[in-house]
Amino acid sequence: MTRIWISSLITALLVASLTQQSVAEPNTTKIKLKAGNYKLIEPILSIQCDLDLPVDKIISVIEPKTGKEFPATLRNRELVFIPEGALPNTEHLYELKISEKPVPYVPKVQIVQGEKPNTLKVIILDKLFTVYYYGPEWKKPFLWPLMSEGGVTITRDYPMDPEGTPKDHPHHKSFWTAYGDVNGVDVWTEGDGTGYQKAEEVNFGSGDAYGWILSKNKWYDKDGKYLITETREYRFYATSEKGRVFDAGITFYAEENDVQFKDTKEGGIVAARMSPEISSKGVITIATGETSEDKVWGKPSPWCDFSAELDKLGWRGLAIFDHPSNLRYPTSWHVRKYGLFGANCFGYSYFRQKDYNKNLPESGDYLIKKGDTLRFKYRMYVHSGDVEKAMVREKARAFQEPIDIKQVE
Repeated sequence: MTRIWISSLITALLVASLTQQSVAEPNTTKIKLKAGNYKLIEPILSIQCDLDLPVDKIISVIEPKTGKEFPATLRNRELVFIPEGALPNTEHLYELKISEKPVPYVPKVQIVQGEKPNTLKVIILDKLFTVYYYGPEWKKPFLWPLMSEGGVTITRDYPMDPEGTPKDHPHHKSFWTAYGDVNGVDVWTEGDGTGYQKAEEVNFGSGDAYGWILSKNKWYDKDGKYLITETREYRFYATSEKGRVFDAGITFYAEENDVQFKDTKEGGIVAARMSPEISSKGVITIATGETSEDKVWGKPSPWCDFSAELDKLGWRGLAIFDHPSNLRYPTSWHVRKYGLFGANCFGYSYFRQKDYNKNLPESGDYLIKKGDTLRFKYRMYVHSGDVEKAMVREKARAFQEPIDIKQVE
């Protein structure tokens, strides 16, 4: 039976890249946003907040000028809220509002137990977005499916659904975290002799700006010998169906011994396998504007997008944003036209085989000393529209660059 776990690592994961200041009291507190030289679309804003919110209250953020009210979540002294957006070089003033919690109260992002054991459902604005699978029948935890606008699945159903196609690479389970050489152990593929991950403790919660899943996973070799501890936090945000957003904070802790991530292309600190409907006609795009596997595989880039125009539905896709605080930013992308899509900052000896990557180091080996940690954070953007219409570049900037937000008198 999975235990509920609350760790001090919670506050260390996914530390906001935004300017933070302390919020004192509601009703007198004002928060000022100054937009940069690009358009903000449903920006995810964060500010440090010292309020204690009673269990019978909810918090939101109001824009007095328009009277509009926006969802907020207060957790671990951090206030996160999602206004509708801002035009370039504009200023916006917000105020906190604390209200009685209605009965019944349904948060905008619900994390609830799934119908099957060891599953958690993520419901955003009353629509299923994904399910977290972490049971012992699987060799690693994963999210499946990832739903876009209109309930269109953007990741592959196989092997979770045996009838799904195509049936190659059964270790490509929708959306996951894994790596192919950890102290010589393959924790990427799932054949005989490979390692596995075990979700030992899981915590989750719902909220109006976001809900979260926090999972402590231990990685083992084929014989059950401990390798490393991985703490994974997903945050799922209350953004519109045309642009669902979720974050992944991945922390590796070398709890017992030194741990080396050896150079291999077989890995993705976050990874997805796109649906055949998308991969069969998909366009792979990186921040330079270059497209196609032949030009972007293994190439460092702050972001990568995999999307396609679906019959009678329009464009659907997934963009993954690297963060400047991550090791070896911008990361390389292990992305294939058949649908694999992963962030891998270790596989340099493989990526150097491409002429355009000759400037990469000869080896991507990385050692985590005993007692040390290695942290990553990424943002995923499940969008309608192509790269331009979905404003992928602007959404990436809002994650990767500081946003001018502060408390004012």
